[in-house]
Amino acid sequence: MPDILIVKTGTTDADIVKTHGDYDDWFLATLPAEPERIKIVHAYKGDPLPHTDGLAGIILTGSVLSVTDGEEWMLPLGRWAVSAADNGIPVLAVCFGHQLVGEVLGAPVVVNRMGLEVGAVDVMLSKSGEKDLIFDGLPRQLDVQASHNFVVSDVPPRADLLASNVNTGVQAFGYGENLRAVQFHPEISPSTMERLLSVRGYNGLVRDSGHGIRILQNWITHWVNKT
Repeated sequence: MPDILIVKTGTTDADIVKTHGDYDDWFLATLPAEPERIKIVHAYKGDPLPHTDGLAGIILTGSVLSVTDGEEWMLPLGRWAVSAADNGIPVLAVCFGHQLVGEVLGAPVVVNRMGLEVGAVDVMLSKSGEKDLIFDGLPRQLDVQASHNFVVSDVPPRADLLASNVNTGVQAFGYGENLRAVQFHPEISPSTMERLLSVRGYNGLVRDSGHGIRILQNWITHWVNKT
């Protein structure tokens, strides 16, 4: 079967990696796909991006970096991902990835005026979100894990708002048939979030709703396995 490519955009705190793995490991533990199908590219280390022909899907991970850092690999990666989606490859962009494709699509990344959002948070689906297959079988109010201090400034042009909350106006958006972007982390387990809160000294809730896992299942079922 075609490969699923995880594009790693950074590495998390060493103390978290030691006990709970890194951004790519969290997806490897939660994606309902055969491990041998999943390949990793370390974009933040300068790994070349492969040709997208034949890929079943692409995931852009979170990062401790910010799009506002302006590192030379960032915007080319965002343009590559958007181009892949335009050419029929399913793309799931998470946290930093969400912000990166938002920036490329015309919604600049800014510091969140509402402040840090971290831990288990409630997110509300829009009317479009209720109909979108990425949230198939889920309630209108989601319970998901988050950790971010930057956001996209608005819904990108030609994209649809899929979810929001009081802290973050654009929690998820869809662009065309193939690109779905979420500000929160569907791949982070409650135990990983608990460790993240402890290591970084953040105050936040830890809950296990299973909503994030369902989002990943939906992406595999309705996008990856249809390619």
